[in-house]
Amino acid sequence: MGALKYLVSLFLILSSLSSFSQGLVRGRVTNSTSGAPVPFVNIIITDLVKGTVSNLDGDFNFRLPTNAQDGMEVVFSHIGFESKTLKVQDLKKSSLEVKLIPSEYDLDQAIVLDFDPKKIMERAQDNLEKTQYGQPHEIDVFYRELIWANDTIQGMARAAGYLHSEGYHEKHSRKPTTSGDDYNFMVITDIQKTQYGILTSRTGRPRGAIGDFMFPSLAYRLWDFKINWFDYELLGGKIIGDREVFVLAVRAKNNGVKSRASRWGYSLYGLLEEAVFYIDQEDYGIHMMELYQKFPAKREINEKVGQYYLQKEREAVVKFRRDPAGKYFFTYSNYQMAYTDFGFQTEENPLTREVKEYAELYVLDYSMEVLDNKQLSEKYQAPVAGVYPDRSIYYHPDRYNGWIFIAGKARYQPSFWKNFDYPSYPGEKQLEESLSQKSTLEEQFVEFRNNQFYLYPMLRRRHGLKEYVWDRSGLLNHPAGY
Repeated sequence: MGALKYLVSLFLILSSLSSFSQGLVRGRVTNSTSGAPVPFVNIIITDLVKGTVSNLDGDFNFRLPTNAQDGMEVVFSHIGFESKTLKVQDLKKSSLEVKLIPSEYDLDQAIVLDFDPKKIMERAQDNLEKTQYGQPHEIDVFYRELIWANDTIQGMARAAGYLHSEGYHEKHSRKPTTSGDDYNFMVITDIQKTQYGILTSRTGRPRGAIGDFMFPSLAYRLWDFKINWFDYELLGGKIIGDREVFVLAVRAKNNGVKSRASRWGYSLYGLLEEAVFYIDQEDYGIHMMELYQKFPAKREINEKVGQYYLQKEREAVVKFRRDPAGKYFFTYSNYQMAYTDFGFQTEENPLTREVKEYAELYVLDYSMEVLDNKQLSEKYQAPVAGVYPDRSIYYHPDRYNGWIFIAGKARYQPSFWKNFDYPSYPGEKQLEESLSQKSTLEEQFVEFRNNQFYLYPMLRRRHGLKEYVWDRSGLLNHPAGY
C-alpha cells in the first residue's frame, strides 16, 4: 500500500506540474480605489514583447510562452492609472486580482490655457512615421462578433487567424480600402459560429462578418484627414505608466469628414465625426482612439434587394502600445453599430427589429519575420502582389459581394478549440446558453459554411426577391477553397 500511495502522490504531483507547465494564466484588473473592473489594460511580458489585453469586465487570460521565465517582468498599463509590474511567477496564482492605482495627474494649467490643442493633432499626424512601427510584421489575432435584435442575442462567432501589416506608411491612408489597396489584411483559419437569427445585413445582403474588413483599416488607415476639418478641445492629461498623455477631443465642424466618408472605400472616416485621441506628450504617438458617428434619422432603402433600414450610430475603440524603442503597435480594437431593420418591401407584414452588432479583435502575438509575396499568398489564401511597402492582397470578388462569410479558409475544427485559450466576453456563458436552446453549440459549429449561397433560397422565398444579385449558383475558383 505504501508503494501505491507513493505512486498516486507522484502521479498527482506530475499532473499538477503538467497542468502548471501549460502556463494558462487568468485574472482580473480592477481600480484599487473603487474596485471597478478596468477594461483594455495592456498586459505585456516586457522581455518577450508578448501578452494580452483585459476585456470589458477587466478579465484576462492567456497562455504563457514556453520561454517565459519566472523572473521576467509583466507590466500592466492603462491610460489614467499608474503602471503595475509583476513577475511571471506572480501570474501563476490560482486567483489573481491586479489592482491599478488611479493617477492623480493634472495637466499643467499653463499648457491648458496657452497651448493650441490643434497643434497637438498636427504634431501627432506629422510624427506618425516616427512613432508607428513602419516595417512589415505578422500578428496572431482572435476575433469575436455578436449580434442582438430587440435586446435578444441572435448569433455569435469566435475565430482565430492572422493579420498582416506592411507597417505604417503615410501614402496608404490616401487610397480607398478596396481591392488592390489592402496593405494590411486579415485571414481566418479556425471558427466557431452559431446559427444566426438574422440572416441579412443592414443592406439586405446575406450575413457576412462584421469586422474582418474594418479592423485593419481602423488600426492603420484613418490618418489622411485635414486638420481644419475639426474643432478641438484639450480635455486634460492622463498618465499611462511613465508616460504623460494629452486627452484631445475633436468634433467635425464642416463637410470634410462627411465628404470623405461618402466616397467608396472611405466610409470608416465617418467615425472621426466625434473622437477622443490619447496622445503622448513627448513623442506625440497615439496610445488610444475612441471614435463615434451618429447618423441622420433618415430611412433608407437598398434598391437592389428592397430592404428598408435606418442607421443610428456606430462607435469604435482602437488601442496601441508603446515599446521600449518608442514604436507603437496595434493591440486591440472593437466596433459597434446600431440600426433599425424595417424588413423588405416585398413582405406583407415585415418585422421591425432594433439591431446591435458588435465585433472585437485581440492581438495575441507578433512576429517580425518578413514574408515574401508567395509566402503571404499561401498564408492569407489570396493573391498578394506588389513590392514592399505597397504589397496588397486581392480578395475574391465574391467576398466583397457578400457571398462569403469571412476571409480565408475558415473551418470548424474541434481539436483546435480544445487547445486554444481565447479572451472571454462578459456574460459569455449566458449568451451561449441562450443560443443553444434549439440545438447544441457543437451542432451549430459543425454546420458552418463559409459559402453563403445556401442562404439565398431561404432569402428569395422569404422576401420574394428575384434580382440578379440573388441568382449566382456557385463561387468562382479561389485559393481559399471557400
